[in-house]
Amino acid sequence: MQIRPLAVDDTDELRAFYDVTWRAEMDDGRDWNGHWTFDEVASMLRDQTPGNRWFPLATYDGPALVGAGLVRVSELDNLDKAYVFPMVDPSARGRGVGGALLEAMVDRCRELGRTVVTSNAAYAGPEREDAQQVRFARRHGFHVANTEIARHLRLPVDEALLDEVEAEGAHLREGYSVQTFVDELPDDLLPSYAALVNQLQVDAPSGEVDYEEGRLTPEGLHQLMESHRRIGQRVFYSVALREGQVVAQSDLGVQTSGSTAVQWGTFVHREHRGRRLGAAVKVANLRVLRSDRPDVTRIDTSNAETNSYMVSINERLGFQVAAVMPSFVRRLEG
Repeated sequence: MQIRPLAVDDTDELRAFYDVTWRAEMDDGRDWNGHWTFDEVASMLRDQTPGNRWFPLATYDGPALVGAGLVRVSELDNLDKAYVFPMVDPSARGRGVGGALLEAMVDRCRELGRTVVTSNAAYAGPEREDAQQVRFARRHGFHVANTEIARHLRLPVDEALLDEVEAEGAHLREGYSVQTFVDELPDDLLPSYAALVNQLQVDAPSGEVDYEEGRLTPEGLHQLMESHRRIGQRVFYSVALREGQVVAQSDLGVQTSGSTAVQWGTFVHREHRGRRLGAAVKVANLRVLRSDRPDVTRIDTSNAETNSYMVSINERLGFQVAAVMPSFVRRLEG
């Protein structure tokens, strides 16, 4: 068995790597999983930014690529942390490929100077300590740090329900406006949008792993939006504005093929909570999504169960529980 960095500019090798990730996540009927398209993975690994640096590792058994691993770090913030995600071809499971790949990725994290390694998985509920994914993580020094629940929303949502949800908080939103932008945000909104998103990773429930504020800039946002446009990925940005500043946001990304959208994030500034702005931006996105992409039939999202407000909005809109998503952490010695 050989584990080495993926040659991302070699299209054949990248395709073989991608095919392993697809089979590992999608081939065995786990319908709660979503997955990237090839174009999304190619862009992710080739068009990197300081905020999203990826180090892919390929595992070979002879000439066959049987394991695909992703290591992600930020070079802007949270410089002690790394995220790892090992994937093994179903035909190669039970032969130690996943464990060897995971340890190789942990070694890569050490080389990068990271001391907190995180990962995640998903399995059909209910939550349990003896789930195969939990046992695998535990064997390699990880433990559960937080648990989220994956949910799916089948589209379209009844228009009358959207009207009801929007009306429930209308009296609280005087002085606020809600707007939706497709594929890019106006330049004048980028500073306040970036500041809001940077705060998200501080306030979002993350269990025992604490994150510092992000350092996304308007220039970094331009790079991200350009990368989405380049591969044809449709993105819907709904924002709540107060005096020209973004104080709440909800983003939906539609994959470059298929009929699934992913709820990337919804967040309300701490000083503007209690006005049902989260519900308002979610409803706005659903309305524009239906108009612009009526072919989309499902939205995937996940939330920590401790995030009771966001969970309640999702349930009100009709999201159904799909899987348990534990987040793992392993702390490395300095």
